[in-house]
Amino acid sequence: MLFFKKKEKEIPSNEKKAARSMPKTKKVQFMPMKTSELTALLNNDLYELTKLEPVNYYADKSSYLQCTFFYAEDYSEVYFTVELYENDFLRSSTPYYKADYELMRKTVIKFGQRI
Repeated sequence: MLFFKKKEKEIPSNEKKAARSMPKTKKVQFMPMKTSELTALLNNDLYELTKLEPVNYYADKSSYLQCTFFYAEDYSEVYFTVELYENDFLRSSTPYYKADYELMRKTVIKFGQRI
């Protein structure tokens, strides 16, 4: 007889709730690293995100970090999370962080994108 453990529901944080309600998103990819190390860096200073190396998603699909920005139309609210993908499957992610427009602009400018 098989018994399945009931999966506990994750209580979403305030940042996650707010991020999911934002109308726009932008995604950028970086070279892979452990999400635990990245979380420690981001907890000290969110601008560590701008120091990550960009990765060409089409050249290297085996492993990458994907940063997803969630933002309002007027950029008054910006949230982001970073997820580790291996072979296009989500492996782990950082918590959701509240950021500012300047951090988002500096991060996506590495990819030649203007906002």
